[in-house]
Amino acid sequence: MELYHPRYVFDSGPFIGLKNYPPDVFSSLWSNFSQLIQDGNIISSSEVLREIENYDDEIAKWAKLNKQIFIKPTIEEQILVQQILAKHPDLVKEEAILLGKPYADPFVIAQAKSHNCILVHSEKLKPNAIKFPMSALILVLLKLYCLIFFEKKTGIFNGTQPDSIESMEFL
Repeated sequence: MELYHPRYVFDSGPFIGLKNYPPDVFSSLWSNFSQLIQDGNIISSSEVLREIENYDDEIAKWAKLNKQIFIKPTIEEQILVQQILAKHPDLVKEEAILLGKPYADPFVIAQAKSHNCILVHSEKLKPNAIKFPMSALILVLLKLYCLIFFEKKTGIFNGTQPDSIESMEFL
């Protein structure tokens, strides 16, 4: 039974991007962000915390002070991660596997799917790219609603809903 009802699952990119918005300058952003966390609306995976801890900056310090939002995967989420990786093994880079580096993408995808949340990430399809970033494709296949956090051009939230792909099977 779920004791909280989060609305957003954050990948590491948006947290890392927050360093571009210092709290002393963007106080209302940080105040509202903190309120969303206190209200239980934002969660993330413990794998995201592992990724962020690799940085030695203010965001890493902030993350360590807010460990309560970085949740270990449930059994259901672990099963989803296994299913995702069985179907899409290229989602995790070989270097991450060989060196034991954290790689949160399959975990935040499973967490968002499991909790029926909006996945907040920073991956975008680049102009003239031949293919989607792998995790963006999986978001479409899982039909998850996602949000790109603070697009630099506009400085606003950019919500995108993946297209329905009825003919493709995912899990």
